Amino acid sequence: MMRKILLRSLMVCLLVALCAGAYMGWRSLGIFQTAYGGFQHLRYLLESGETLEGVPVDDVLSDNYLLSLFGDNPELVERLKTVVDLGMATDANLKLGNVSVMIVTYRKGEDNKIFDAAIYAVGGFPDPKSKRLGFHSTGYFREEVDSDLWISGNSLMNLFGRDIIVFCEQDKAEAHMALLYDMLNGGILPLAQRIVEAPVHYAIVFPDPKELAPPNLRNSLQTVIIKGEMTADTGKTELMLVSPSAVAAYQVFTITKDLRKLASITFHDKFSGYVKEMSWGKMNDVWWAVEYSQLLDSMQLLQDQVLVVAKTEYDRTKNNAILKTVERAGRDIAMQKSFLLAGDLPWEFAYRDKDNPSGGYWSQEHRWGSEWPLGEEGIQTPGSIAAAAERERLRIQAEQEAARAAELKRTGAENAQPPAATPTPAQSI
Repeated sequence: MMRKILLRSLMVCLLVALCAGAYMGWRSLGIFQTAYGGFQHLRYLLESGETLEGVPVDDVLSDNYLLSLFGDNPELVERLKTVVDLGMATDANLKLGNVSVMIVTYRKGEDNKIFDAAIYAVGGFPDPKSKRLGFHSTGYFREEVDSDLWISGNSLMNLFGRDIIVFCEQDKAEAHMALLYDMLNGGILPLAQRIVEAPVHYAIVFPDPKELAPPNLRNSLQTVIIKGEMTADTGKTELMLVSPSAVAAYQVFTITKDLRKLASITFHDKFSGYVKEMSWGKMNDVWWAVEYSQLLDSMQLLQDQVLVVAKTEYDRTKNNAILKTVERAGRDIAMQKSFLLAGDLPWEFAYRDKDNPSGGYWSQEHRWGSEWPLGEEGIQTPGSIAAAAERERLRIQAEQEAARAAELKRTGAENAQPPAATPTPAQSI
């Protein structure tokens, strides 16, 4: 009897193990197909030099589409309609273009009113003088991505088109163009300054992500929207993946969850994104990988009918990691642009910045570490000022405690000394 019970128990355990192994194998196969298929598709797009077709401007910048994206914020929709109408009236040829990525930015004042709304439309527009954006083949991303992806300076930016059209208020046009120029040349301080002055809200919309999606997700994605807010000391981001059905959304949810875990492992293991316990103490030598790893681990992922939503919040250090990533991308774009526009070779571009402390790779203003561009080594923020004040308070407190301890020690030493003997007068006999 005991033998039968034991055999049945073993069979049940074996069946459970086989089911769990089959489930994990299915998920592993899904993430492998997604990663490998996306890699092959991306390599084909880069090597062939193709550009995403995009969606016609009239559809992406229409009132109905903006309302579908930002219906929960009517004030923002009205602001965006105004700047779009102004841009279309300025140049009617813009209606003939296609948009592959739309970046919406705005800020809020103390009274919570929206101001400085703008749309950066990336795609193809009827401008024969335009040149594609691209990361240079010897830049940072060339070192981090498989070498087969890089041929003759083609880059991820090539996929989105050759133009960036800015729709904004007329009196803000010069400021936005200057900001765009600085970012495309690796200058991140102007954006950091704007963030400190007033929180920057943003939304990145891929109207037709099917052209970029891996083959096994191509029919499961309709729209990809990234919304977020970056302040001087905090930030938050929300990723929304829209699917045509709940079944397709579950597939997207499962694969996105696995990809998040894979990305976290990559930052943790490949880039040493963890605080190391050394014999002399803790060492955080790859701080940006640590921040990205923590950012991914803290991300909340959920499915709601046809939506897959990922949310995360972060601090100033993670803001700096993100801004420095944008800075790296801008420097790579600048290196490629210097060759396309001026005919300079990459080493000539670097030679012009030979006196740069980073050897010409980073921007002139760049500083290492997690306190730049927002922080004590860059633009001061309320958090960095408060942290500096707290460190100064603790330093003064430690000095005062040390002084009191020294005074107590000195007083104690004086009290411990025996009293001096006093002579007694001699008695007469």
